[in-house]
Amino acid sequence: MRHPDLVGFLFRILPFDAWKDALLRRHIESCADCRGRLASREEARRVIISGEDAGIPGGFWPAIAERIEGREMVPATTPRYPAATVPEPRRRVWRWAAAVAGLGAAFLATAARVLFFRSTAPSWGPEAEAAEADQIQIHYVKIGDEPALTFIFKPHDSDVVIVWAGKTH
Repeated sequence: MRHPDLVGFLFRILPFDAWKDALLRRHIESCADCRGRLASREEARRVIISGEDAGIPGGFWPAIAERIEGREMVPATTPRYPAATVPEPRRRVWRWAAAVAGLGAAFLATAARVLFFRSTAPSWGPEAEAAEADQIQIHYVKIGDEPALTFIFKPHDSDVVIVWAGKTH
């Protein structure tokens, strides 16, 4: 995951705006690469224009504020939010619900693996060594009339036993 993607991912999953603010502030203060990509004050001032510069008459915004104050903001017959947009808190709840559901599914999968697919024979410890000792016995191994190093390997959940012998030097 690239550096900006990781910061963006953390920003999206944090539940509170104060945490998001702290993440961005600390990150921008400590990361020289991201700080270098920020616009300078002069660049920002060149982009922002005033209403007079855009050709909007001076009485435009007061007229809009007057019309807004004079009537109800959201009519009762129209939906509060358009169908294409979902408010941020609602999306955040769904993200957390999906995360909790994913953790629950992982827990259930692990529990099913442990309960239904476990071996009846012990795979480690003294019981496993005793079980393996009962299955195979080697009394003596020689290579070229000399005693040999012997290694016994039994793969987990298998009836195969591998015996490896090598010369001692």
